[in-house]
Amino acid sequence: MSETPTKTNTKKTGTEEIIVCDSEGFVTTHVAAERAVLAQLILDAPSISSQAVMTNSDESSLDELAGLCEAAGAVVVGRISQKRARPEGATLFGKGKVEEIHQLCELQNANVLIVDCDLTPAQGRNLESALGLRVIDRTELILDIFARRAQTRQAKLQVELAQLRYQLPRLKRMWTHLDSQAGGGIGLRGPGETQLETDRRLAGTRIALLENQLGEIRRQKLTESAGRLDFETAALVGYTNVGKSALLNALSRPTGKGVLVADQLFATLGAFTRKMELGGGRAVLLSDTVGFVRRLPHNLVECFHSTLAEVESADFLLRVADAADAELDDKMQAVDSVLKELNVAETPNILVLNQCDRLTGETRAALSHRHPDAVFTSALTGEGLDELRARIRQTLENTDEEIHWMLDAADSNTGKLLADIARHGRVLNEEWREGENGTQLHLRAMISQRWREKIERTQVTTDKHG
Repeated sequence: MSETPTKTNTKKTGTEEIIVCDSEGFVTTHVAAERAVLAQLILDAPSISSQAVMTNSDESSLDELAGLCEAAGAVVVGRISQKRARPEGATLFGKGKVEEIHQLCELQNANVLIVDCDLTPAQGRNLESALGLRVIDRTELILDIFARRAQTRQAKLQVELAQLRYQLPRLKRMWTHLDSQAGGGIGLRGPGETQLETDRRLAGTRIALLENQLGEIRRQKLTESAGRLDFETAALVGYTNVGKSALLNALSRPTGKGVLVADQLFATLGAFTRKMELGGGRAVLLSDTVGFVRRLPHNLVECFHSTLAEVESADFLLRVADAADAELDDKMQAVDSVLKELNVAETPNILVLNQCDRLTGETRAALSHRHPDAVFTSALTGEGLDELRARIRQTLENTDEEIHWMLDAADSNTGKLLADIARHGRVLNEEWREGENGTQLHLRAMISQRWREKIERTQVTTDKHG
């Protein structure tokens, strides 16, 4: 007996429940994927509007939006765009285009319209009223993906905070029947409070609570990170889905525990840190971070501040890009804009063109000419990983300082200090000398500021030479 699916349309929520009877008569249900139509507004003169709308008819923006829809579990069933001199204040799109969108949604049996820009609260409400289905914008879609992917308590709190900040000005006046009565009647007079006002007050209270909880987590993270001061730190930054997690796994082998690698947008939300050996006894702590996209919602950047703190506190950055991406330069600009927002644009960095195994010889030569300082890597084949480690080591050594130590041969800590200096720096010269206070080791070495400060805290006599 074959399974017979039965569909139950739940139009109110925009989803469709499918009931399936198997061969043994057992009934199972699941919610069908939402059917989405994508809409894009192209402005002839974008400077007249402050909205984040497209300035040209680049199909790649809709392609990225389709990828975001797939990450959110929706199926794209149609695309539509309009070119205008200015956005329509009430509905973003013109009246005729709104009707065209309505017809397309009806034809494709769509239950959600996703707009490739940020909508004002009024525009969202007006479009929903005109189309009779849910309307969400780019920011709301990204927030939904983050909510689905959040695993840790910190990430969940951050996403909820971003969603509340986004939704606060968009709360709808749905409970007007609960308004206080303004008419006569004993006991029926008074200011009262509408349900909308109550919702706003409760949302504000919840936002304050989430901010306090995230503040506690940040303080805990600072305490945990104190134990990492013995190592230089680096952060992998880049566009989403360029292979940062795969690169982290490849660089931290064989000791590092692998992190999730998936061919999807925002597969990784948390900051995962692994130890990477550079050779010669030197090592760094390398952190993977959440990927960026064009027009990454400001609320997300702000709320994920503690996760992105790995970027702010890093000694240097690995700016990872997909070497085979046709939009390489545009996406690198999007990443740079986020780094500027985080005030880390001046942090030392290395450009890593990953997935170079997908390049042709001609394309690789052109990229080498445009980005002569880039390191070409492949997490899949291992190409370029040794070169990257060497470049990282050179970057760290460029920031090392020359220090002159005088170590007492009779001090029991001298042997440990020598080992630490050899492990975390480069010994330039060492000489044993007899003095009034006994035998002393005069040592010149290049070492990082972090380790110099740590050794100075051990009350070793130091004499820094410029």
